[in-house]
Amino acid sequence: MVEIRRFTNDFKRRKRLWIGIRGLFIFSKVLLIGVFLLYCWYIYSFVWTEHATRRVVINDSDNMLPRVLAFVFPQFHEDSLNNALWGDGFTDWDNLKRSPSKNRFGYLIPRPTELGYYDYRDTETRRKQGELAKEFGIDGFIFHHYWFYDDEHPGPNLQAPLIEMLSDGYPDLPFAIHWCASKWTDNWSGTVRKDFVFKEPNVIQHQYFPEDDSEGKISEHYNWLKQFFHHPNYIKVNGSPVLMIYQKKPRSFPVLRKMRELAKADGFPGIYITCGLTKPHEDLLDIGDKKKYTPQPQRMHVALSKNIFNKVLSYPNPASWNVNRTLEIPNWCVGDIKKSRHHKRPPDIAGIISSFDNTPRRNFEEANVWSIGSPKVVIEMFRKSLHSALYYESCCFPGDDRRNVPKEDDDRFIVINAMNEWAEGMTLEPSNVFGRQFLETIRDTKQEILTHQCNL
Repeated sequence: MVEIRRFTNDFKRRKRLWIGIRGLFIFSKVLLIGVFLLYCWYIYSFVWTEHATRRVVINDSDNMLPRVLAFVFPQFHEDSLNNALWGDGFTDWDNLKRSPSKNRFGYLIPRPTELGYYDYRDTETRRKQGELAKEFGIDGFIFHHYWFYDDEHPGPNLQAPLIEMLSDGYPDLPFAIHWCASKWTDNWSGTVRKDFVFKEPNVIQHQYFPEDDSEGKISEHYNWLKQFFHHPNYIKVNGSPVLMIYQKKPRSFPVLRKMRELAKADGFPGIYITCGLTKPHEDLLDIGDKKKYTPQPQRMHVALSKNIFNKVLSYPNPASWNVNRTLEIPNWCVGDIKKSRHHKRPPDIAGIISSFDNTPRRNFEEANVWSIGSPKVVIEMFRKSLHSALYYESCCFPGDDRRNVPKEDDDRFIVINAMNEWAEGMTLEPSNVFGRQFLETIRDTKQEILTHQCNL
């Protein structure tokens, strides 16, 4: 009996010892796994993330590069003017949603992915859009602005996202305003509402201009604009807010002159006004004899002779002279840099088209499909034009070096059409066709110029 009891106690002791050893082994295993996971978290948080940040963040502290800006199209929310013209609730998403999946050449028509079919009044949408822009090196947005001086539709139109931005702060990056001072014509694939009455053939909204400020209409317009001009994110040149206008309209000249006066009275040095022209860039696209094109390109010196515009923008729209063409660095800027010293920087802003296919807004067979090719081909054309424009502004004028000039005083810009004009296929935002490739191209091309400097 004693032997049995002794054996039983010895067995219990050994069992407790085994359980203890096993528990210690399990604890050690869990501890090792925990240490490994902690190490992985450290690598991700402090090593990989820091390395990724170094790849993505573009450091242009000495201001070598011009500011790269992108047009922003506001037509993605309900607006009273759209309701009156196209029907209640219309937005430009309607054109995209009812368009075919492919254009007549068999290429997919891009659809939004990451941001979706958004309402542009939504704070979260504009926040994410701004974060994407900053992450990939877009220096600012240019918001299309509509003011028709029409008594039937007084004041601003499609302005809700801009007003929301003043309230919530998004997108949080530099911005300017582009006054699309032009009439709207009935050339979309959709039809105007049945009860709409045309006052002029094919014109659904006329653009008016007051001859003077006797009725206070120009002052009203300026007083609306100045809330943005005074915003800390508003783009300025030597303290003057930048105001872009679409096309040279002589009847707009009294308005612009008065606005400049009002800006000075408002505490600004003036307004830095640019004018979009239908023309190739003076140095970056040699098209030969301009008279062979119909319509002929507009002339920069004619617009500047009016003493209203500080610069012109070679507006980034498809034209007969830029089909299957990219911007190119001029020969005088390649090789012997001494040749560049004889050239002065023209007051001409380079405009770049991301891609273009307006099938969603036009008859299927009549649509302007400017970007014919695979996504790889389209992206490469965009990259070449962007590289040429960046190099040109950064390296081709050694006698007009802007390094160490405060960026907020610099008047060098490159304008991309567009961040989000989806119904014309001009969009930098992520899509099912291009993904993030346009954005990545901007980031990588800017970094390439900074890395290699002016060495081709």
